[in-house]
Amino acid sequence: MAHNVDNLISLADRTTEEKRKIAIMGGKASGEARREKATLKKTLEQLLDTVPNIQGNEEKKTFRQLTTEGLMIGAISGKAENFKLMAQMLGELEEQQVNETPSVTINVVDNSNLEKAMYEEREL
Repeated sequence: MAHNVDNLISLADRTTEEKRKIAIMGGKASGEARREKATLKKTLEQLLDTVPNIQGNEEKKTFRQLTTEGLMIGAISGKAENFKLMAQMLGELEEQQVNETPSVTINVVDNSNLEKAMYEEREL
C-alpha cells in the first residue's frame, strides 16, 4: 500500500475517461472473484460426491457421507462445535444476536470542599 499521499489524485479531479477506466476495472475484479468462488463451490460439490479409494472404506461411502459421519461422531463424543455446525446446516439453530447498548456508569464526586481547601492552603 502506498504511504506517499502526494501522488494520490481525487476522483473529482480525474477526467471522464479515467473515471470510466476505474469503474470498469472494479467491475472486472469483482466479476473474476465471483467466478472464482463459483468454480471453487462447483469443484467442492463434485469432490464431496466422489468415493475415495482409502483403506477402511469398503462400503464405498462418498466424502460427503464420511464427513457427515465424522461430524456426528465428534458431536456424540462431546464436541459442542460439531453439534452446533450440524444444527446450523439443518437450519435448526438460530443465532441470537445481542443488541444491547453497553452502559457506562460515571460516579460524580463533589470536590468543592477539596478545591476550597487547596485555595485556603495557598493563601497561608
